[in-house]
Order: sequence, then C-alpha cells, then structure tokens
Amino acid sequence: MNCPYCNKHVYGLTGFMEAQKFQTHLLRCRKNPNNVVLRDGRRTVVAPGRTTFEDALKIRAESGQ
Repeated sequence: MNCPYCNKHVYGLTGFMEAQKFQTHLLRCRKNPNNVVLRDGRRTVVAPGRTTFEDALKIRAESGQ
C-alpha cells in the first residue's frame, strides 16, 4: 500500500503485517496530520502524535487500499 499522506510504499507479507508497518510509518511520517507543530519564532519542530493500531486501520480503510 502507499501512504495517503506522503505516497511512500509500505510493504507487508500479510494484511496484518502491512497494517503494523503502516502504523510504525505513521509515527515517522512528517506529513501525518496527527503531528504537533511547535514554533518559537526561530525554529520549527514537528513532534509526532501517537497513532494507535485502530487509527492506522481507519486511515488504511479510508484510503481505499
């Protein structure tokens, strides 16, 4: 499957493994809308939001893949 946010290919042998790999990818994906953006004037830091396995399955189902 491809990530609906950054279009990176996520590969797994079974559907369950693919969903697990997609969840770990969402923790690192910089375009994930669950991320928190912190700015202090000079710097911008993107802190990853916590994505549960259920959230990953919902995102995967909504993307139609």
